Amino acid sequence: MARTAIAIIGISAGANSALQFAIRHPARTSTLVLLVPAVYKPADVAPSVPRPPPLAEKMLIRIVTSDFVFWLTARFAEDKAMRMVLATPPEDLRATSAEEQVRARAVLHQILPISARIHGLLNDTRIAGNPPRYALEAIRAPTLVVSVRDDLFGTYTSAQYTAQHIPGARFVGYDRGGHVWLGHQREIIDATAALVRGATH
Repeated sequence: MARTAIAIIGISAGANSALQFAIRHPARTSTLVLLVPAVYKPADVAPSVPRPPPLAEKMLIRIVTSDFVFWLTARFAEDKAMRMVLATPPEDLRATSAEEQVRARAVLHQILPISARIHGLLNDTRIAGNPPRYALEAIRAPTLVVSVRDDLFGTYTSAQYTAQHIPGARFVGYDRGGHVWLGHQREIIDATAALVRGATH
């Protein structure tokens, strides 16, 4: 019995799993979409944003390993939570539409209870911290790669590199919007839908 090919979408560290699926199961991958992918880039490629200092990384781990500390930070230090947890400059949040502000805050608060996600989050941190280079050239599915230059997790150059090495991939880059692509939600949904429709006709 033939298996149905499906659209694969990977976001942030989840892009690594999406890439692996597309490489291992080409017949089951109709399209591939990578959003702000925390994936491999060569060591000699300059990062799009400076790596956070060790103290900031330790603070992030402290925030994401405690429900109470996470809630406290999100509730009373929103700028810090946006910057450290969602890797999005607070000024981008203030500059975007009311609808997008609601979406960003929903993303932040829906992470709770973080205790139920801690093992996955720490695994994401481990993978995204030093992702391996996959066989990008083996991917045959129509591919869309999207990133934002001021994403504080520094996915922009990784996304560019990935798109350059997947045959026929399309790269879409934005200057502002952070890791949650503020101000570009509708454009990304439309581009994703167009890619999927194109692959099914």
